[in-house]
Amino acid sequence: MKNYILPLFAIVLISLLISCKSSNYFKSLSNQQQIDTRLVGDWEGSEVGNQIDGVTKEWKMIRTDQGKFTLHFKVSMHGKTREFTEEGNWWIENGVFHEFHNDSGKTDKYNYEVLDKNQIKFKAISLGMDFENEAYEFIDHRVDK
Repeated sequence: MKNYILPLFAIVLISLLISCKSSNYFKSLSNQQQIDTRLVGDWEGSEVGNQIDGVTKEWKMIRTDQGKFTLHFKVSMHGKTREFTEEGNWWIENGVFHEFHNDSGKTDKYNYEVLDKNQIKFKAISLGMDFENEAYEFIDHRVDK
């Protein structure tokens, strides 16, 4: 019996340490939603043909610690460039990143992985608009101020 106590204690201790470490990144908002504070800040990214063939897209994303975001896009297709801004709310629910867009009233959902303090990888689960690539993914890079 004594042979099982030490390994069992070690497993419980390691589990507690892991759960405490990951929970340090989460902040509860007044609306009971949670955010992952590692995602707060100014971010940018770009992609070519990842959503729609022939479309180049650049973005700058600002995520606040109050669960708000502002997303500025620059989209080029067939030699024409269009810029626009979207705003909304973001939160984490059951380990999934949610991004509610005020204009469309739709929520994009992504699995996400914090690669390091300056990079986050997102993989689409469900999106408010149709894309040619159902396996859409991208990496946001932190912008130094």
